[in-house]
Amino acid sequence: MHNDNARPVETTLTSIRIVREIERQNGASMTEIAEALDLGKSTVHNHLATLTKEGFLVRQDQCYSVGLGFLQLGEYARNRREVYRPAKMEVYRLAESTNEEVNFAVAENGFMYSIEYMMGDPSPANPEAGSQFLEVGSRFHMHNSAPGKAVLAELPSERIERILQLRGLPATTDETITERDTLLSELEAVQEQGYATNNEELERGYRSVGAPVHQSDGSVFGALSIGGPAYRFHVDSSSESGSIDALLAAVERVEDEIAQTATTEPRS
Repeated sequence: MHNDNARPVETTLTSIRIVREIERQNGASMTEIAEALDLGKSTVHNHLATLTKEGFLVRQDQCYSVGLGFLQLGEYARNRREVYRPAKMEVYRLAESTNEEVNFAVAENGFMYSIEYMMGDPSPANPEAGSQFLEVGSRFHMHNSAPGKAVLAELPSERIERILQLRGLPATTDETITERDTLLSELEAVQEQGYATNNEELERGYRSVGAPVHQSDGSVFGALSIGGPAYRFHVDSSSESGSIDALLAAVERVEDEIAQTATTEPRS
């Protein structure tokens, strides 16, 4: 029986902290990890030995790095639901047709996770990418991103409140919304217009628009977004770029394919 009041296992939490610290440092020695996390070297050594034996870390000389053992788990998580497939495929179509950065992210545990990302081919009209953050596997908050706000706007108010209580409203730039009432007001506008905007709220120099993707039962599970450098990518509906229209048309195609798949699947 699931118990929300279950106590976290401290040894497991320590292993997770160690892995994340190794990722943060892009490889670290036992001493560097122990100092960064204020842990005893013997404790760190035991965790490192276990994680290395299981293939989740690799050691070269005195440096530990994240191992490919996580890759299998990551790919399983990324592909575990068939409903993701149409949206992932649309990322490539949309990036090719718009020459912009396209992202498909899903909501989980109060965060958004990018599970498909592609940048359109650079050209004289589109010389560089806008985001220095987005890639497959990126995790970001919901309140400061176009995909996150697009999903939040579709959720019941009580679930929104739980997410805000759990994750807060941390600022990642000086444009980030950090006031609850301001965010709720924006979510009302997002629900009305059918898409959300990120005006340099997630990272400086990057703008995007995002729209929710629904399952055949009407429930939201993720969002598609298009973005680019702030100096040329606009997030208002009057923009001549046509990004919003292209985005909404792409979401409609994804939802149509999901609905068709649901109606043709054999019943058990």
